Amino acid sequence: MSKLTDTKRAYDRLTRLLDNEKRSRRGELNDLEHFQKALDVAFYLLGWAQFEYLVRQESKGIVAQNSTSKKLERYAWKYLEENLKEYPVRKRLDLIFHENPRIRGELDKDYTVRNDAAHDYKHLPPNAVEVSEWLEKLMSIVDDFEH
Repeated sequence: MSKLTDTKRAYDRLTRLLDNEKRSRRGELNDLEHFQKALDVAFYLLGWAQFEYLVRQESKGIVAQNSTSKKLERYAWKYLEENLKEYPVRKRLDLIFHENPRIRGELDKDYTVRNDAAHDYKHLPPNAVEVSEWLEKLMSIVDDFEH
């Protein structure tokens, strides 16, 4: 959890510094706006990377717990446990958030934005949530599945 917290704090600090720079250099706003977009993408991807690690750990725990069941399904869970390394992130999100389709749907949209940014070198779309707020949301989601 602390990595996401540190990431949010670093993003907020760098954004404030960039905003201060924008105020003092009114003539070079285009460059500074471009830097802001690059900063947003970088921290969005970093937040996802840290969140994905936590998702992998949480899904690993869910699978391990269910594979010890005394019911017939344990064989399916054991099979999944043996093949979990290849299990995609979206499927892991299904394991964790199957009882909360609203959060699962939001994460699916965010993951699509993440893929566009990571693989197609796109900036975050204008309708994307502010990165600091988004990191805060990830932290609260992690708090929920860690407890």
